[in-house]
Amino acid sequence: MEGSICLVTGAAGFIGSHLTHRLVREGAIVHAVLRPGSPVARIAGDADKIVIHRANLEDREAVRACVEQVQPAMVFHLGAETRAGTQRSPAAAQLSVKQLLDPLIGLVDALDDLPRPPAVLVRAGSIAEYGNVPLPYREGVREAPQNAYGAGLLAGTQFLEMLADELAFPTITARLALTYGPGQSHNFLLPALIDACRAGRDFEINRPDDRRDLIHVDDVVEALLVLARPHVRTCSLVNIGSGFAPTMRQVAERIMALTDCGPDRVHFAAAQSTPTELRCDASLAKQIFGWEASLSLEDGLARLLSVGEGHHLRAGHAGG
Repeated sequence: MEGSICLVTGAAGFIGSHLTHRLVREGAIVHAVLRPGSPVARIAGDADKIVIHRANLEDREAVRACVEQVQPAMVFHLGAETRAGTQRSPAAAQLSVKQLLDPLIGLVDALDDLPRPPAVLVRAGSIAEYGNVPLPYREGVREAPQNAYGAGLLAGTQFLEMLADELAFPTITARLALTYGPGQSHNFLLPALIDACRAGRDFEINRPDDRRDLIHVDDVVEALLVLARPHVRTCSLVNIGSGFAPTMRQVAERIMALTDCGPDRVHFAAAQSTPTELRCDASLAKQIFGWEASLSLEDGLARLLSVGEGHHLRAGHAGG
């Protein structure tokens, strides 16, 4: 990455900020795209080493102007509203198109018109694209997303696959499992639970029997960098996950032990009749790119809990 001009959308979000810091450490020339008014707290530590661009990703002309100015060699597209359109309604579908699909197509269009297109566009997708299909989730299955968020991301994945032979640069979608780590918003279960355990507050796990494939943000960032490196491009979609899906009860009990939280503080709702499971098969990532998760859940939680409260990056996901 030394000396490479990298454009990161959603750079002030959870995953985007971790990627931005890593790119700076790798010696890249980093251009960070943030929405107007978006806070820079997560990337403030490297503010003097990156170039910040304020642009609404839904504004195609603003995105085009940014791309033409930067002339990136690599593009990482993480600027997606992770909680946009999580319902099943025409209004949610319309919101998903506006916030997920249109910005992606606008970015791709602008990049394709550059006199020297980028070497690659790496895009963050989500395990939510799979929906109601057999476990573990494997690339190539016919997806059945269960909400507008998953459907919107899947539409983007399929548009990129459709455009692949026409674009002047390769694209790859990293379909991410549920990512956790320092700086994640307390709207998500793990940081909210950890905060409650550290403070000695009561906390309830509503669906303790649900199983989730959890992956530490450091492993995700490593995967994104691996996907960006020169490869023989034999696929445009790859799962990034651990392949292991503990119950939320098991995760909570481990966090309680690591934080010395009293057992009477965390409460588990009655077992539900239809627990859900989200788990992907990441063997293709290892086979083609040589990547696999390096942190077990135990090690990942220990790493997360070792980060002092004063050193946490601040809230959110890949929004920016």
